[in-house]
Amino acid sequence: MFDDALKKAKKASSKAKDQQAEKIEEIKSKKRNKSGKRNDPDFKQVGAYIRKDTYLKIQRLLLEQPNKDFSDLVEELLTNYLNNQVTD
Repeated sequence: MFDDALKKAKKASSKAKDQQAEKIEEIKSKKRNKSGKRNDPDFKQVGAYIRKDTYLKIQRLLLEQPNKDFSDLVEELLTNYLNNQVTD
């Protein structure tokens, strides 16, 4: 009597574990399209030390420009610097 109940409980537990494993595998197998600068081979992540107050002021200004982020600003500034160096 108890053996049958135990077998049924084990089967239910096993089935639940299998369903959970399938869900996890399904979530893992869903791949996002790689987008953004991080995955673009034309971009390279770099680091720089800048003063905290400068960074905070820039962040505040960039909040007013939703189409521009910190990376865009740094790229623009460095490109302008390079162009000035070449023409001087």
